[in-house]
Amino acid sequence: MMKRLTAFLVCGSMVLVSSAAAGGAVGSAFGTLTTARAQGMGKTNLGVGIGIADANSVFGTLTYGLSQYWDGRLRLGLVDPGGGADVQLTLGGDFKWQFWNVGMSSAYPLDLAVGGFFEFADYGPVSALQIGGQILVSRSIHLRQGGMLTPYGRFNTRVEMLKLDLPPGSTRDDTESNLEIGLNGGVEWQLAPTVTLYGEFQFDGNDGLFFGIDFNVM
Repeated sequence: MMKRLTAFLVCGSMVLVSSAAAGGAVGSAFGTLTTARAQGMGKTNLGVGIGIADANSVFGTLTYGLSQYWDGRLRLGLVDPGGGADVQLTLGGDFKWQFWNVGMSSAYPLDLAVGGFFEFADYGPVSALQIGGQILVSRSIHLRQGGMLTPYGRFNTRVEMLKLDLPPGSTRDDTESNLEIGLNGGVEWQLAPTVTLYGEFQFDGNDGLFFGIDFNVM
């Protein structure tokens, strides 16, 4: 029964994500590039990432452990929307609270976290602000040769607020708000205690592949 329910939820999510993508969602320029596991009080990570997607991007990240189970992240990058448009600056931030921890009890088979995020980019004729919530799930696997692999997934729902740069005298509404959803799935590979690699797929309107590397600096 549980397997059937899981399959139903996964298939339903994929259908919804496909519908959102077909509806012209802006999507994230940053991907997820994190697991449900909080990094710990006072720990600081610096990272870089790239997105090979409908809108290609390159960006940097700063993540800080706010407490044992809370962390926050700031992200800044460049995004190329394609279609001959200029490369633009984009910025974002997110936070998560890990309320399930595999190490706490056998009753928790997965790490599970919830949180929120925002992203902003000004593409010239259109600026986009995204604000939403997210659910993250992951499970770490320790490797015999050392290191750790952690498959992870994220589901998000968000409001995309678009502002159009219309010519003077236009009677068209210059704002638009849409409710959108997205799905990410990937793997974190911890090479060493201070170095972590990421790779993932994203389906949210800016569909593609995202890769990143994080360095623990404090």
